[in-house]
Formats: sequence, C-alpha cells, structure tokens
Amino acid sequence: MPSALHYPDLDAALTIRRDAYGVAHIEAATDHDAWFGQGFAAAQDRLWQMEYDRRRAVGRWSEAAGPTGLPADRLAVRLGLESAAKADLDAMAPDVRAMFEAYAKGVNAFLATNPVLPPEFALTGITPEPWEPWHSIALFKIRHILMGLWQWKVACAGLLGRVGPETWEKLRFLPAVGTAVVLPPGTKVMELYLHASEEIAAAAEHLGFLSEIEAGSNSWVVSGDRTATGKPVLCNDSHRALDVPNAYWQVHVAGPDFNVSGATFAGFPGFPHFGFNGSTGWNITHTQADYQDLFIEKFEGPDGDRYLTESGSLLAERSVHTVRVRGAAEESVETWKTRHGPVVHGDPRSGMAIALSYTALQPGRRPFDGLRATLVAKDVHQLFEAQRTWVDPVNNLVAADTSGNIGYMVRGELPVRASRAGRRLPVPGWTGEHEWLGSVPFEELPRSVNPAEGFFATANQRVIAADEPYISAYFASPSRADRLVELLGTGKTLTPQAIAGFQDDTTSKPARTWARFLEGHGPFAGDAERARALLSNWDGNLLPERAEPLLYAYFRRAVMHELFVPLIGEDAWGFLTTDLNPGLGRIAAGLVAEIVAHLPDGAQPPDGRSWAAVLRPALETAWRRASALAGSDFASWRWADHHQTGSRNPLSAVFPDAGLDPPRIVIGGDADTIKNAGYGISGKRDFVISQTSVYRQVVDFAAPDEASYVIPGGVSGDSRSPHFADQLPLWAACERIPMHRLAGQAAAAAVSEIRLRP
Repeated sequence: MPSALHYPDLDAALTIRRDAYGVAHIEAATDHDAWFGQGFAAAQDRLWQMEYDRRRAVGRWSEAAGPTGLPADRLAVRLGLESAAKADLDAMAPDVRAMFEAYAKGVNAFLATNPVLPPEFALTGITPEPWEPWHSIALFKIRHILMGLWQWKVACAGLLGRVGPETWEKLRFLPAVGTAVVLPPGTKVMELYLHASEEIAAAAEHLGFLSEIEAGSNSWVVSGDRTATGKPVLCNDSHRALDVPNAYWQVHVAGPDFNVSGATFAGFPGFPHFGFNGSTGWNITHTQADYQDLFIEKFEGPDGDRYLTESGSLLAERSVHTVRVRGAAEESVETWKTRHGPVVHGDPRSGMAIALSYTALQPGRRPFDGLRATLVAKDVHQLFEAQRTWVDPVNNLVAADTSGNIGYMVRGELPVRASRAGRRLPVPGWTGEHEWLGSVPFEELPRSVNPAEGFFATANQRVIAADEPYISAYFASPSRADRLVELLGTGKTLTPQAIAGFQDDTTSKPARTWARFLEGHGPFAGDAERARALLSNWDGNLLPERAEPLLYAYFRRAVMHELFVPLIGEDAWGFLTTDLNPGLGRIAAGLVAEIVAHLPDGAQPPDGRSWAAVLRPALETAWRRASALAGSDFASWRWADHHQTGSRNPLSAVFPDAGLDPPRIVIGGDADTIKNAGYGISGKRDFVISQTSVYRQVVDFAAPDEASYVIPGGVSGDSRSPHFADQLPLWAACERIPMHRLAGQAAAAAVSEIRLRP
C-alpha cells in the first residue's frame, strides 16, 4: 500500500502508524477524521471478521458458510437485528451518528484501495460489500444478544419439565418456581422447550456462542490508599469464547480533544468497553443481568397470524425473508412479531411459540449517545454520567482517574416487571400479568465511589444483597470474586506489580475447598484412596506442570454426577450436560458451586446419602479416567498435556485444510480461577479451553504512560499475517505490550506509517 493516499472525504491530513505488534495509532485533526481512520485501520486488520459479524447479525452467513449456516441464519432473521440497528441509528444524537458515518467512510475508503483480501473471501467466493453505519450497530448487537438469560430460562424450563416442582425445590441454586402458571402444563409446552434447545444448539457454533462455556470476566481497581505508590491501579481480564480472530481489537485513536487507547470490536467506533484517555481508565465485566424475558404466545388462525392477549386477539406482524445459501438452494424464512417482541422459537401455526422481550430490541432507545462523552471524561464522575443512556449489555463498569478516585457502577437498562415469574422461566403472554412496566431509573442503579475497603472486584458475582432493584436470578459462581477479595482484602499495601500479577493467578478456591474436605474423609481403598490422597495434599493451584489439576478435573465431573443423578435421574442429568444450550452448562456449574460453598458449613448431599457414598465412586471414576488418558504413573501426569487452547475460525469446519486456526498454547487454571481457562462439562472435547481471557489491560496511575494490554492472538485477522498470533505467547505468560498512547511514544514505536490526505 502506498505511504500516502488521498480521500476527498477527509478534513485534513490523517496519520496511521503501526507499532511492532501491528497495533494502529491514529492521529487526526478532527473528530470526523479520527473515526474515518479507525474504520480504515479496522478494515485493514479485521475485514473478514467484520464481514462475518454483519452477516451473522442479519441472517446472511449461509452465503459464506453454506448449508451449515442455515440454523444460525434462521434464528438471526427472526431476531430482527437489522431493523433494530437502523432504528438505533435514526434515534442517535447528531454528533454520535457522525461517528458511525465517518467510520463507515473509512472502511469503504480502505475497500477502494483494492486490497489483498483475507483468504476467507476467496474460499467462500464472497466479495466485501460497502459498509453502512447501521452495520456497526448490528455487529454490536449480535455480539451481545446471546449474553443475556434467554437460553438460561429455556434451560430452566426444560429441566423443570423433566424433574417436576418437588425435585426442583431441592436444587438450591435454582430460584423457587413460584406459581404454577409459569409453566403451562401439557406435552405441547415441553415439546416447545425441547425444540427451542435444539434450535439454540444448531445455531450455536455459527452465531458465536458455545453451549459448554462457563461464562465470566474479572475486573478490579485498587485505591491509592492501598498501593505502594499512593495512586490507583486498574486491571481487567475480560472473558469470552476463544474466537478466531480474537473478539477484541486493540487500537489507539487521538483526535482534537481526546487521546484514547484500549480495545473495541473491529467494526465499531469508539471504546465502549475498555479504554484509557490519560485522565480516566475504564473497563467492564458482564453483570449477568436479566434484560430478556420469554413469553409463550398462543396463536390462532390457519397462518398463525393472530395471538391471544388478555383483551382478545391481535394480529401478529408476519414477514417472509429469503436466505441465500452457498452451493445450495435458497430458503424462505417466516418471521412473526408480537407485542412482546420477535418469535424466536416454535411455529405459530402449531398454536404456540416463544417471543423474546429484549431491551436492545425496544424502539426509541439511544444507547450509544454517551460514546463521545466517555472519551473526554476527566474523572470517574464524568465517566459515569456519560453512561446515562446505555442500554445493552448491562455491565459492571469499573474506573479510576488521575485525581485518585476509583468507582463502580451498574450501567444499562434493567426492566421493571409486573410479576416475578418471568425472572426464572418463560411466562404466558396472553394474561397480561407479566408485562414490563418500565425501567429502573438511572439514579437508582447500584453505584459507589471511593469505598472504605479501598478496592472494587467484579467477577460476575451477585451485585447487591437486596432484591431491589432486581438485577438477576442467576449469577456466576463466586469463586473468582472470592479469590480476588482474598488477594485484595488483606489490608496490606500492594505494589502495582502484585496487583497486575493477579491476572496470572491459577488457584481455585473450589479446588482448595474440595482438597480440605477430602482431608476429613476416608481413608478409602484402592483407586479411590489414591485419588483422595493426591487431592487432599494439594493446594488447589492448577499449574500447567502439575498432576493434580488433571485428576481434579475428572473428579469435578464425577462428583457432580454422583451428587445429582440420584436426585434428578440419568435422563435429566444427561439433558443438563449436553451441548444443547448454553444455559444448561450454567445450571450444572451453579448446582455444584452451591454445594461447594456450603462444604465448610457441613453441607450434605442433596439426596440424603452419606459423603462416603458420594466420594468413593467419584474418586474411583476420576482416577480410572485420568489413568486411561495419561497413563498409570501419576508422576507423569501434566495438566498442560490436556488443557490447551482450541481456537477455531468459524469456517474451519467448512474448510478444515485452509490453515485458518492459530497454534494451540498451554495455560493453567480452569473456569474457577482468575486466570480463566474454562472447558465444557460434557467431556466431548475433554479439557480443551473454550472460554478464557480475551483482553487484559493494566493502568497504573503512578505511571500512566506505561499502560499496557494484550490479547490471545494478534491485531490481524488474516492467518497469513505476522500479527495474526504474535501476542499469543505473551498472553499465555500474562505479559502485556505497551499502549504507546502519547504522540511521542507512538511515533517512536512506529515501524510503518501511512498518511491519508484530503
């Protein structure tokens, strides 16, 4: 590419420098040019990823993937993200809309250079189409719509239908069922739930969410009152599915009155999740909030075009969409929409289907109006005020500033419901009893600045002890949050190096709890005693070179089976540990987390048996399976030999010999450790890592010019690029690369430079 290019859309000269890791440093004289440059650089690095995201958002993925993409496209078309994205664009404040428009111009300016395209375009026969501003919003929505509790509620309904209310009440992790109306009786409803799980499973891989993932992210900030430098330290460790390329893209954008470095989605302007502007730093974790409800709708008429309400029937909005398929015939997909939202599961012609109410599909919202204000926030207070219009996803926002403030807030829209029933399960849509009444006012969202404890630590745990404002009936296991509190809450003065070093922590509190628990049981005999002796002498640290983590991983699966199969039966347990639905894995992990949390208090197996009756077979099974995998000599077992990344390009299944995947790499930990490395509970891929850290950031406010970040891969999405996986070894070692946020730093670190001129 020439070192200088000319574009009439620019206001002035624009510089894009690249450092040794290929990260783009954009220097612009106007806001318009800054976002033009960010769009240009994103297309340089991640053009195929952007194409993938916009196609899967609107039901056009089959044009690239062929028939295997059809289930994902059917569901995407039903969701109606295209119309929702266009509505958000129309409602935007003018200055924010200008960001999205300039960004799109930058993407299209890169396309006009006739670039060498990433290999996926040739493999699929796809030609990149012009980028439109609403594409950025659709991309953002598809990357978040599947983070809500919709699948969890489908999973809960399916499990309840299998075990019944009496057994359900014994599963203490799960919320109380409540009134019988939340699960209308009859085979047809159970078939609807089963069909919904099957649809979710069929769409899972291509829509970018994995059923076996144990979700989680970490974020923490420590006040200067607790640090050796007297200044705050802000860290984050965001977790998602291990995508190819990585979900987040590092970039640095300097405009006329802002200078921000961080990470965002390629295809989206600004820094909605992670950034540092020289005065204020911010990062997010998922709050696990409940902003998606499922309504069972009763339909009537030969075409299923009317649905029942408390005051009679209403006409459903019905449309037909054509989905084109590479190498196969096109398909017509029907969609329906009720007052509650799009029908996502089931066929209204059968008389019953499920509609989704979701805050990000509601018209009239202006979720991104605070993007510009976030960039120029001088302190934590201004940053928080900029989040006033934020809708989805609901985040734990953690921040610090150069004035010494640290802060936490819940940002996003929390619905207020007429009943509690929809908090747990799909509810009848025809009674009018479970409607949304509005949203929690911004001023009532949980928030705190400069707490007496001197730190905040978020890891998807419960936010507040109270029931109101209602946030969720489901939160992640508290293991990572408890470990962070254990490390941060000692009252000792901590160095910035120690605070950042917690990103590399592989000690599992549940593993340590089981180890101490096993000390007090037994001895057993044979393989059970061998397993008990090895685990009971262990400190719970899942280091890659150790043998115990492998045995513990098998024990964890086996003890879950022994604890819950006698209570719910093999059929229900088999359903719970399949890959049909992401919510199923969340339920299973939550059930065992509830047991572990109460082991020190004398918790008993839920079916009333003795612990010996549970532990003996679980330990025997764990030893037998670890030996079958790794050999009979436990001294040769290594967690690293079986616990590695397994990142896969979305097209790898279609083109397995195309070389689209990055190398595998070894790390320690599991889903319960701060250094997150989750794997599925079904055992289908054993301990291949499917969920882990996808972006780490550290800002030490005593040395703000040394802020750093890292991703598990590289800034380029092109498998032929030297920057496709060059950060992977650093990421595995919990090392980071410098942000080079200052103009002088960026220039000094530059290994290439292009100038875009009017």
